[in-house]
Amino acid sequence: MSVADLSLETIQLVQDGRVLTARVVAPPLNFATPEFVRDLDTLTAAVDADDTVGAVVITGGLPGRFLTHADPRALIGMVELPHPFIPARAAAPFLRIGDVAMRVPGATRLAERFGGGLGAGLVWGHRWKKTTLRMNRSGAVYLAAINGPALGGGHEIALSCDLRYAADADHVKLGQIETLANLIPGGGGTQRLSRLLGAAKAIEVTLEGAPLSAQEGYRLGLVHRLVPEDQLLAETQSTAARLATRNPVVIAEAKRAIYFGTDKSLSRGLDREQAGFISTGTTIAAARTTTAFLEDLDRLGDTPFLADLKPWLDGTRVDQTSK
Repeated sequence: MSVADLSLETIQLVQDGRVLTARVVAPPLNFATPEFVRDLDTLTAAVDADDTVGAVVITGGLPGRFLTHADPRALIGMVELPHPFIPARAAAPFLRIGDVAMRVPGATRLAERFGGGLGAGLVWGHRWKKTTLRMNRSGAVYLAAINGPALGGGHEIALSCDLRYAADADHVKLGQIETLANLIPGGGGTQRLSRLLGAAKAIEVTLEGAPLSAQEGYRLGLVHRLVPEDQLLAETQSTAARLATRNPVVIAEAKRAIYFGTDKSLSRGLDREQAGFISTGTTIAAARTTTAFLEDLDRLGDTPFLADLKPWLDGTRVDQTSK
């Protein structure tokens, strides 16, 4: 079964060529619910197993709604339990143990069924982390077409995508609003913001908690491109179709070097990059691509990346999709 044939509760799928469009439909407000995270987990795992998908466009399937924010009802089990204050240093080892335990087959199902609100919340967080990291390691490109509010957890899902295009419209709001609700981001916001914006801007955006306009998000660098609302999906899909022609090994290694190499020393990061460089050079497509490049070099008398770029940019010069 192809990934486009999946039957998901909160995500509608349509595949066109190598581009899979995933519309989030979680009425009435398109909150990022535990059901949505479960569906995204299923979807991303299926994408990694389906060689026909080179790019995934995530957008909101309700008018004017992307992913508003995390569903506050899913947090009730954690915040309403009668328990003492738990310092973060005490919670950290418990979460590490829980993360390992959740990898045991059937553990998440048991925790959701018998663990009450706290168990369901722990499964939610485990799936969220696992799924977004899978997106960052994937050989498919993930693009967010932000057609409405992307706050809190919705913003964190957008930040987990490789590219973010946003409608240039007043109803599009971005940012981490958790401090307004007496929390901090729990789905990666502090870590991804600091890597994208640097610590100074990340702390300002996080502590203020005020939603940003699409224009402000673009100026900060949260959004790669602002697009007229009626052109947003088509333009995002057009970029997705172009990037879906790239070799999935190349995509995966580039993403891993960028996302996971910068938290190491420079020397270790360079090692990570060189390992990826060697790996991509051993793909079947690499030999075919080099042959095509040399043919163009002889024909044009110059590098085709200057003399005849378009067929290389849009992926029509040579098939790079095979591993």
